[in-house]
Amino acid sequence: MTSIPTQITTEQRRAACRALGFPAALVHDLRVHRAGVRANVFVLDRESRRIAHGDAPLTAAVDIPFLDG
Repeated sequence: MTSIPTQITTEQRRAACRALGFPAALVHDLRVHRAGVRANVFVLDRESRRIAHGDAPLTAAVDIPFLDG
């Protein structure tokens, strides 16, 4: 039986983001589910700074469906 890790390293997180085509620094969170992948990414202004929304950074959801084939 394969053991389930109790934690991952920063490099593993970065590698997962890269594997899906996301710059790790822009990913707020990443979820893999039955229908695909959802990444909540930080929204940047024209000078590549994170945009604030109240006391928190503004994020946008990006959904990528699985391609069966």
